[in-house]
Amino acid sequence: MFIDAWYRKLWETKLAPAQRTAFFSCLFTGLLVHLYAFTNLLPNSDGLSRMYDLQQMTISGRWFLHYASALNGFTQMPMAIGLLSLVLLALAAALTVDLLGLKSQTLAGLAGAVMAAFPCLGYTFLYLFTASAYCLAILLAVLSVWLARHCRIGWCLGVCALALSMGIYQVYACLAIGLSLLTVFRETLEPSADFSETLRLGLRLMAFLAAGAALYYAVLLVFLRVKNLELLSYLGMDAANAGYPFAQLPRLILSAYKQTIAFFFLPGSANGFATLWMAALDLGFLAVSGWLLLVRLKQLDWQPWRVLGAFAMAGLLPLGVNFGQLLSPYSVPTPLMKYAFVLIYLTVLLLLSLSDGQPALRLAGPVGTTLTALLLLFCLNTNNLLYTASAQAHRATESFLTRLITQVECCPGYERGMEIAVIGAPDEELLRNQLPAYRQVEHYSVPLDSVLPLNKHIYYYLQNWLNVPISEPEETTLLQLAASPEFQAMPLYPAQGSVQVLNGRAVVKLQETYTPKSDYEIAYENRR
Repeated sequence: MFIDAWYRKLWETKLAPAQRTAFFSCLFTGLLVHLYAFTNLLPNSDGLSRMYDLQQMTISGRWFLHYASALNGFTQMPMAIGLLSLVLLALAAALTVDLLGLKSQTLAGLAGAVMAAFPCLGYTFLYLFTASAYCLAILLAVLSVWLARHCRIGWCLGVCALALSMGIYQVYACLAIGLSLLTVFRETLEPSADFSETLRLGLRLMAFLAAGAALYYAVLLVFLRVKNLELLSYLGMDAANAGYPFAQLPRLILSAYKQTIAFFFLPGSANGFATLWMAALDLGFLAVSGWLLLVRLKQLDWQPWRVLGAFAMAGLLPLGVNFGQLLSPYSVPTPLMKYAFVLIYLTVLLLLSLSDGQPALRLAGPVGTTLTALLLLFCLNTNNLLYTASAQAHRATESFLTRLITQVECCPGYERGMEIAVIGAPDEELLRNQLPAYRQVEHYSVPLDSVLPLNKHIYYYLQNWLNVPISEPEETTLLQLAASPEFQAMPLYPAQGSVQVLNGRAVVKLQETYTPKSDYEIAYENRR
């Protein structure tokens, strides 16, 4: 049949074996590593209000997120979103392997597996409501470099793909930056490449990155103008209108390098998940990659332009993958924003690929692949540790609010349909988790005690997760109640008298005072 012949030709001639291996390795590794997240619903604080959400986040600069989220119908469906996310990520893995020129199926399979298992992706899956869109952003970022690398028309298409990726989440520009650096890095180590070709490649990729960022920002301005919106204060986005703090650039660059080094080598560092085990593995990777690079440069007769080019690209890579610190200078990147850090490990596989078949480097292959296998074991444990910690925080929250709503319904004077005013968020000391192992993954994406950091999250949880039809009272009502003498005389929950009926309204006192909503919260609730 013609259709069978067409697909057979596509499979056999258009897709290299290494690309096919990377695709399926990424897909199946991702399913195994993240199976718990795909078969359970694990809300964090952001996810409480996102059971169904149109993802209108233009006010955070993510003008394409709404359209990308339509792939899963704007609804949290763990297995559907998980499968779609991994297919998109597997396509990105196949393109990455082609960009890096990995011919070995073993190394390509390891590259796909690492891209699927890297724990930053686990943090992404805790934001399940947007995970498939973020994986699409990853694919678009990789595709943009692949297109810009290959032809003039592809360069223009790559600019558009990068703008769309940033329109989903700006931080995935770091992936495109890192891949561009690695593309030039590989070219400097390719015997058939000359200086002029490599220079033109570097300049073309630099221009592509600048043009993609400019197109993203231009489209953002159009969206803000058409919708009559202003950027939120989230991660300092609103400060973008006031100009970039160029005077702080040296400090930001230094901070980006420090954060990258700490991520891999400093156990317990902020916004990371490193342990002594991970640091030991990373030291092993560093030693192997350094050895491979020096041997490769020796084979190329230490040509000055190759030495300078290789070390320049290697030196810029830690900054490139953490370029989010420069993109958002008023905040510190979180683990969710550091998926591009996976390129550090892919660099080792790239060097192993270049050394494949060299008699003097026969030991490098077994050592490098063994280290990668141990890394995958670490990633498996870390991802499932953060899922387990999140599940326990969810259970603690469910137990707390189930008991709270029971007390409300048993309160003398309470009648069905009565307005319920819960003032404050729960004291985390009441829900404190004592398991020290969970501290490795602690981050606001992974709450260890409760998924209710703010007053409004209680209402999200009651409505969306416990199916209790209780609406949040008006802000003025909560402020007036908190200021009333009757409320001030009440003890804190769960003491006797912490739940009372006051003036025809059930009132629960979780804190002494009510914290008014910030401008950010109000703008977020009215986003469009």
